[in-house]
Amino acid sequence: MAINACDFGWECVRNFGLFQLSMNFIRYYPLAGLAFFIFWVWKKGYFEKYRIQKNFPKWEKVVYEIKQSAVTMVMFSLVAVISFSLQKLGYLPRALYFDISERGWAYAILSYILITVWHETWFYWAHRLMHHKKVYTFVHAIHHKSVNPSPLAAYNFHWAEAFLEAIYVVPFISLVPIHFGVFIFHTFYAMIMNIWWHLGYEFFPKGWASHPITKWINTSTHHNLHHQKFHGNYSLYFNFWDRIMGTNFPNYETYFDEVAEKKEDYSKTDLASQIGFAK
Repeated sequence: MAINACDFGWECVRNFGLFQLSMNFIRYYPLAGLAFFIFWVWKKGYFEKYRIQKNFPKWEKVVYEIKQSAVTMVMFSLVAVISFSLQKLGYLPRALYFDISERGWAYAILSYILITVWHETWFYWAHRLMHHKKVYTFVHAIHHKSVNPSPLAAYNFHWAEAFLEAIYVVPFISLVPIHFGVFIFHTFYAMIMNIWWHLGYEFFPKGWASHPITKWINTSTHHNLHHQKFHGNYSLYFNFWDRIMGTNFPNYETYFDEVAEKKEDYSKTDLASQIGFAK
């Protein structure tokens, strides 16, 4: 809050930039690292039945994901600093507000829904753009070095892709009133979902991807399949744009069920072992 209230100048911009950078690093690495430690190291055997791809990538790939994620967080912070500076100078409007009573909780919830829909739409079309043959090699190919991604691949972006991933917030917070806390929660939620989609494990039950209701909600398998096959499954939180644009991989639903069936097979084996029928 104090940074927001400061007069524009080098010290104000520097402090805001340091705050953004530290916040990005402090949020991302511990959470992505914790997910990696639990599912890929500590409880690797326990969660084996939920794993999407059987094999694990080489350690060098994971190290690359960790290093490249730092580039992304620097770009995220740079976008925030430039936006903040332009707003302070009066070149950009700012619709962020800090008192929840100013518009009430009903509007706060509505604004969260609006930024989620906007993010989903932006991500889908920007993602498709990055898969264009004239763009892919120079921008998005970095992210697709992770054919079998780990949670630490969530921010494994080329700097230009990181810019496209971050810039969607600028027009929104400039034009649509949104409470600061709601906005921060949105960015945190977006990061958590990104880590989850790159986790490499599927926890939803068989039939989720084809059920009339749940088929509209994306899965870890949906994005993992995108990393395996590249040109398809472009959406983020929901499976809306992929379905209406026909860009889901044709085998997505059957592949999801195959992954989910592995959990059932493991469970049957465990049960047989417990009652003495397994060898």
